[in-house]
Amino acid sequence: MPVEALKAGVTGQRFISKRDGSRNLELRYFEIQPGAASNCEKHNYEHAVLVLRGRGTVVIEEDVFPVQFGDAIFVDANAKHQFRAGKDEPFGFLYTVLAEELRPKVLGE
Repeated sequence: MPVEALKAGVTGQRFISKRDGSRNLELRYFEIQPGAASNCEKHNYEHAVLVLRGRGTVVIEEDVFPVQFGDAIFVDANAKHQFRAGKDEPFGFLYTVLAEELRPKVLGE
């Protein structure tokens, strides 16, 4: 799978998507380099996340949770969230999202 540079210190790969015949979801892998973080985001769909490498933290709304290899994380729809790598090792995780055409459309704020 091609590795995409998403921002400084963050890469991503799409393992399952529409190009593989999936009509409903995508399975992706993110890897965050030591000290880096994903964007702080909020989506109108939920995420299921499985940590496969390293240690870090996940911020969900105002709460910060330490996470490590083997931890499973659920991010509810419309919850503000961000993933941060620890200082000493890369932090990698698989996650699922709805296929883009199935995501609810939001009009306005």
